[in-house]
Amino acid sequence: MRAIILGSSAGGGLPQWNCGCPHCNAARAGDGDVRARHQSSICVSADGERWVLINASPDVRSQLAATPELWPRGTRGSPVRAVALTNADIDHAAGLLVLREGGAPALYCTARVEEALTDGLRILPALEAYGAVHVRRVEPGVATPVRDRDGVPTGVSLRAFTVASKPPPYMAGRHRDDPRGDLAGDTVGFAITADGRDEALVYVPGVRDLDDALRAELCRARCALIDGTFFTDDELVVMGASLKTSRTMGHAPLTGPGGLVEFLDGVAGPRKVLIHINNSNPVLRDGGAARAELAAHGIDVSHDGMQLRW
Repeated sequence: MRAIILGSSAGGGLPQWNCGCPHCNAARAGDGDVRARHQSSICVSADGERWVLINASPDVRSQLAATPELWPRGTRGSPVRAVALTNADIDHAAGLLVLREGGAPALYCTARVEEALTDGLRILPALEAYGAVHVRRVEPGVATPVRDRDGVPTGVSLRAFTVASKPPPYMAGRHRDDPRGDLAGDTVGFAITADGRDEALVYVPGVRDLDDALRAELCRARCALIDGTFFTDDELVVMGASLKTSRTMGHAPLTGPGGLVEFLDGVAGPRKVLIHINNSNPVLRDGGAARAELAAHGIDVSHDGMQLRW
C-alpha cells in the first residue's frame, strides 16, 4: 500500500488567504523553514494505478496537478476512482464540486456525513445536475472494499471508526436528542488496507477525545496519521485570532494534560505522523523548539508530497 500526502494543513491552508500571522507571512516570503501547505487530504493505492482520495479539500485541483501519479492517462479520465470523507467539514468536502466534470467519483461516507452534504451544504444535489452521484455508505466497524462508480474494485479497503469531534458548524444543533452524541458518525477515522490484508494506515485528521478505543486502533496500525491541529489548547486565544479553544473547535491539543503527545507516548507500534496542522502551530517551523519536542517523543510532522508505504 502507498499513500501520498496531498495536503497537510488545517482549513485555510498555509498561507491562509486572510491571515498575516508569522507562519503565513513566512510561507508567503518563501522562508525555507516554513513550507506552504494545502488543506488536508491524502490519496491511497494498492497498485499505484487506482487511487482513492481521502477527503476532497477546496485545494483539490492544485493537489491533483502537483501529483503526477494522479494525472489523466488519456484524453479524459482520472486515476482517482473514489473519494472517502472523514467528515462533512467544508475544508474536507468542498472539493467534490471541483470533481464534477464527467461525473464525480464514487463517494464513501457515513449516513450522517451524507445527510450534511445533502441537506446542509447541498453539494450532492448540486452534483446530480452534472451526472449520476454514487454514494456508498460506510458503517463504523465494518470493512468496506472500495469500488469505483462502475463497481470495479480498487484493491483498497476502508474500515471507519467513530471519533468524538464535532459536527460541522452548519449542522450544529440538528441532532440534540441523539443518544450517541459525538460518536454518531459526524467524524470518523479510517483504517486503510489492501483488500485481504491486515496492515493498516490509520488516518484521523480530526479528533477531540483521546480514549482507549482510539488507542487500540492506533496500536494495530503500521502508521498513524493523526490530528496535529493545535500545539496548545488556547493557541488562537493567545495570538488574538479567536475566542475558541482547540477542544471547542473539536481538536485535542498536542501539549498539556491529556494532550496528544502524552497520549501517543502510550501507543506502541506504529509510525506516528501529524496532519491537519493549523497555521498558528509552532511545529510548522522546521528545526524549531516545538519540532524538537515532537521528535523527542518519536512523532513526525507530515508535509505536502510526503509518501508513506506499508
